[in-house]
Amino acid sequence: MAEKVNSNRGKNKLLIICGPTGTGKTKLALSLAKQFHGELVSADSRQVYKGFDALTGKDRCAEIPIWLYDVIEKGESFSVADFRARALPVIYDIRKRGKLPIVVGGTGFYLKALTEPMHTITIPPNNLLRFTLASLSREDLQKKLSIIDFDKFKKMNQSDIHNPRRLIRAIEVATWKQNNTTNTQLKQFNSDVYWIGLMDSMVTLKNIIQKRIKHRWNNAMNEFDNKEIDVLGYRHLSQFMHGRISKKDAINGWTRAEYQYAKRQMTWFRKQKDVHWFTVSEPQVNKNISIAIKSWYTL
Repeated sequence: MAEKVNSNRGKNKLLIICGPTGTGKTKLALSLAKQFHGELVSADSRQVYKGFDALTGKDRCAEIPIWLYDVIEKGESFSVADFRARALPVIYDIRKRGKLPIVVGGTGFYLKALTEPMHTITIPPNNLLRFTLASLSREDLQKKLSIIDFDKFKKMNQSDIHNPRRLIRAIEVATWKQNNTTNTQLKQFNSDVYWIGLMDSMVTLKNIIQKRIKHRWNNAMNEFDNKEIDVLGYRHLSQFMHGRISKKDAINGWTRAEYQYAKRQMTWFRKQKDVHWFTVSEPQVNKNISIAIKSWYTL
């Protein structure tokens, strides 16, 4: 039974369901949406592509809207700034209609973009500048950045200062700031945020990931269109479709890729503060999560 929402409660609330792939985030979020009168916003960098339901593991629900599925065509670029620009109006609209926005996904930078004042993510790329800078050596990039933003140059760690891509982005940001004295888009998103993190042992997750891939295999084959797409599993599917590897090898390769991705996700999420972690294989985990959310939501 859905929670009744009054005019004050939930006005500034934002629920985030995060964690690595294979932990059942969307399934839980849909259940919570029914209970707390909410709608979902996907924070998954792969699920923004139109199609690819099997490859990216999209869960659909006739009763509950899931926003930010299928927002760009295959091959189009989509940055964290694009995500923030699309997600914020959706969240505001969900609240305006008296519902709870539930952001669910495993793309950490997308989630961080909604909850922290990230002062550079909404600065758009300058393709002409990037093209010009790409011809410069690493030493020239370092020199250029030190001239236009010495404070930024001094704060960069050794890894960043020797990374041409990050040097170019730093120059791009510094150049943009020189030409824009004000930026109303960089306001911090004001919310009472409650983070739920789902986890399990990596051995369990690997088994779940492989089962999901086997279940999605036939539908994934139907989604193959012989284009180069940066989606996990697509390369292994392509190799199989062209007869270069066996189905077994393709599934195993896809599983390894998803598993490595899950490990990177856990490494990132463990560093985040204020996440309330739950192990999905524990008894009554959904009930315990519901109790925790209700305590926060009714404050």
